[in-house]
Amino acid sequence: MAVSEKKKIKYDVAYISYVKNGESAAVFITRDLATEVPTGGMWVDVVSAEKCRKDGRWDFNYFIVELFPRKTKPVYPENASDGEKKYITWQTAHKDIEAQRKQGYHGAQYKIYPRLVNRNKGKFTIKKAAWNVTFGQWVPDEWFSSSCEWREKKIPVKAKWEYKISLVKKV
Repeated sequence: MAVSEKKKIKYDVAYISYVKNGESAAVFITRDLATEVPTGGMWVDVVSAEKCRKDGRWDFNYFIVELFPRKTKPVYPENASDGEKKYITWQTAHKDIEAQRKQGYHGAQYKIYPRLVNRNKGKFTIKKAAWNVTFGQWVPDEWFSSSCEWREKKIPVKAKWEYKISLVKKV
């Protein structure tokens, strides 16, 4: 099948919600950053979360996860994209967790307190820029005139966000 003929996977509402509401970020934080949580060979299910958006990212006060053994493995079609693999993995985890819950399984739960940190907070670059003395404000360089002078301007460095783990408690 040619690339243009490749059948696209249609994502369901639950998966779109999982990605958009911060659950996928909580799973990433648990799996990749919260080293105290034994996630090897486990599915991570987000039970609850207290969160808000900050600069386009999820900022959590805390979230609670429950771990389930990976009894089912995802099966990926040949030439699946990374996005498709993530979706298939989510589907597999969702079905596996649901089946285990129906059988009465209760996994270990952890309350995780991550912090969203700007690594560039307080960092600036210096740029020579046009200052209009008459109006007391910065102006575009191409507007430089006799009422302007060149000054050094501090420009904040673009935010670089990362999560740090403050605390992990077994619930």
